[in-house]
Amino acid sequence: MELPTIDLPALPRLLAAPAPGWVETTDVVVVGSGVAGLTAALHLREAGLHVTVVTKVNIDDGSTRWAQGGIAAVLDPADTPAAHASDTEIAGVGLCDPAAVRVLVEEGPIRLRELMRIGAEFDRNPDGSLMLTREGGHRADRIVHAGGDATGAEVQRALHDAV
Repeated sequence: MELPTIDLPALPRLLAAPAPGWVETTDVVVVGSGVAGLTAALHLREAGLHVTVVTKVNIDDGSTRWAQGGIAAVLDPADTPAAHASDTEIAGVGLCDPAAVRVLVEEGPIRLRELMRIGAEFDRNPDGSLMLTREGGHRADRIVHAGGDATGAEVQRALHDAV
């Protein structure tokens, strides 16, 4: 059985979209304005590159600001990255990627200090030291908060201001 031939109209070579509303010359485009996007943008800018951040609406409309938990990092001299890794792997019930856990526990303190360097303000004890607390799965006080349960909002604010 032979199928009938159908004549289709030729497709246009250009889409009928409007001209762009703006043009930007840049070295790097970062898509997304959450913690990862803004942190990448800051590091790229510090490396001397011109960076453009593209986001769906406004730079602070993402979910970062709603994060209420704290940030885990080994900051107490009595704590160790090995203990943090052990707690993380136990809580992860076998689902953790060991390489990712290693990066988390080794770089956590560095990244937290980076956030403080750009202006993030975390809760402090009366003597000015960072207030370390404990959250589920941790057997040591290694969690920092900002504004009690407003850690995400503070991280977003600091990154936004820095960018």
